Amino acid sequence: MSRPLDPTPFDAHALERIDSPEATAAAYFSIFRSPRATARDYEDFESWHARDEANRIAWARVERAWDGSGAMRTEARILEIRERALANRRRRKAWVRPAIAASMALAVLGGAFGFQQYKTVSPAAPTVADSRELSTGVGQQGTLRMADGSVITANTATVLAVAESDTRRSTALRGGEAFFEVAKNPRKPFVVTAGRIAVTALGTRFAVRDTDGRVDVTLAEGRVRVDMPAVDGRPAQSAILLPGQELVWNGRGYRTGAVEVERRLAWRKGVIDFDRIPLAEAVAEINRYSPQEIIVSSPALAGLPISGTFRIGVTRGFLQSLEAAGIARVENESATRAELVAP
Repeated sequence: MSRPLDPTPFDAHALERIDSPEATAAAYFSIFRSPRATARDYEDFESWHARDEANRIAWARVERAWDGSGAMRTEARILEIRERALANRRRRKAWVRPAIAASMALAVLGGAFGFQQYKTVSPAAPTVADSRELSTGVGQQGTLRMADGSVITANTATVLAVAESDTRRSTALRGGEAFFEVAKNPRKPFVVTAGRIAVTALGTRFAVRDTDGRVDVTLAEGRVRVDMPAVDGRPAQSAILLPGQELVWNGRGYRTGAVEVERRLAWRKGVIDFDRIPLAEAVAEINRYSPQEIIVSSPALAGLPISGTFRIGVTRGFLQSLEAAGIARVENESATRAELVAP
């Protein structure tokens, strides 16, 4: 069975080294009730509040305590903090400070994920309004909401960078997979680059996956244009996708075809859905979500077709299903490896 992932450590404010969310919430409450609260305190609180559901629950309890006290409700500072916390929970957006034109919130889907703090743009590049990075670990997913309402959901082992200017919204996918729900804005195209290709949309829902030099684009809604570079003396190419289509680029050429969107994007619901997929391909997909690597030791098994729906990260369940169906037998299993051999 795969081991649970440890959350990636954050740059914690000293206040957050207290041993429980409830104690930390109470400590922030005390800070905000005093005249010594600083802008850094507000920033650290927002980061702590957005990071974990347990933190938000603890803060909600403090809010209820405020509501139980008329004296607290009349305190202007407390009212402001509460309104900011409520707005953060409703919109998952960071508070805007003078030095930051736009900010972001992260929602954990199925586990904690690594996050690299975005950098504000220097005065030398005033046209860029927003810039940030998001990364997820193996078996983890994360969501980023942009200031315009566009939402990016990153799948396992994904790294991406987002930037927004006066005329363009762009995401550089540096590996992994992400689903994009793009807010319509004809004046600001939304462009995703992966490898050497670019996907352009105005308002649509689509996924891009970049693994081992292959890029897959799956369109759920709207239209996108995929631009591909010149290769081996052939000119650059472009293709328009319609809903229910996918494009696969292998670094030298591309193909398009129909795809079952819900099955292909089932990872957004926490599952992987196979329909007569060769076992070797299914194992490669399962391996993307777990530190326990499955090895198909028997060549005769690799091409066997399998079907089924499996929960992401529950590798043991996948292995048990193969054994129960008489497809394969598991040998030499450890926390980091499992071999499949003929039954």
